[in-house]
Amino acid sequence: MIRFIHITDTHIGPHKDYEIYGVQSYPCLVKLVDEINSLPFKPDFIVHTGDVVDDGADASYRLAREILSKLNAPIYYVAGNHDDAEAMQSVLLGKTPGGGKLDYIETIDGVQFVFLDTRGPKSISPAGELSVEQLDWLLDLCEVEGPPVVILMHHSCVPLDTPWLDHGGKSWGGKTMLLRNHDDFRSTIAFARNRIKAVHFGHVHGSFQIVRDGILYVAAPSAFAQLENWPNAEEALLDAQPPGFNIVTIDGEQFLVRNRIVR
Repeated sequence: MIRFIHITDTHIGPHKDYEIYGVQSYPCLVKLVDEINSLPFKPDFIVHTGDVVDDGADASYRLAREILSKLNAPIYYVAGNHDDAEAMQSVLLGKTPGGGKLDYIETIDGVQFVFLDTRGPKSISPAGELSVEQLDWLLDLCEVEGPPVVILMHHSCVPLDTPWLDHGGKSWGGKTMLLRNHDDFRSTIAFARNRIKAVHFGHVHGSFQIVRDGILYVAAPSAFAQLENWPNAEEALLDAQPPGFNIVTIDGEQFLVRNRIVR
């Protein structure tokens, strides 16, 4: 059995009073860490699916590290569109940056956890994109036979029945939140659909569970603020839902997701 926590979109700024959408993200992260550390069980690990900070700055990563280092379990990171992969590695993780995209695999108790860097050119942000090289790498991984796989990424890769997410907010000039080549991504992983337990993502600041082509897609709520995701929502407006995170349990053939709110 594997049990892990999925957090996302903490959006820490360079100082503790930093606000986004009128909400201070730093105290929200403090509460989130306290909530996770107070759970009546210890998770095997924690996954953060990106936008650790809001501006990609070293000062913001230092502030994020100050709080996230207090978590009582190992943590793995995905780079979001607001992140800087080199600063994330050097400041947050204390590692020498490898250059290029931050893709890697961790095998835990026989399950392959594939961490994908879906950041595209800044000109298409907040949309994401996987390169041809990444898709080829995925195709090599996605053989029909092999160990169970869990994919973790920042950008949404399936339509979410929300106009501003799927087609772009009017004030953004029609820029979407989707992975730009999401059809190619789904076609690539379809070969291994019997092996893939789930695809986890963040970015959309809301909780979603979707099954498409026999594969489960799960978005975790933001750690500081949610955005409207109604079927008629045309803009990214603040929603009343509180911060939260997901608790994921893999137990043999059963895959279970609990949603936990932080008040």
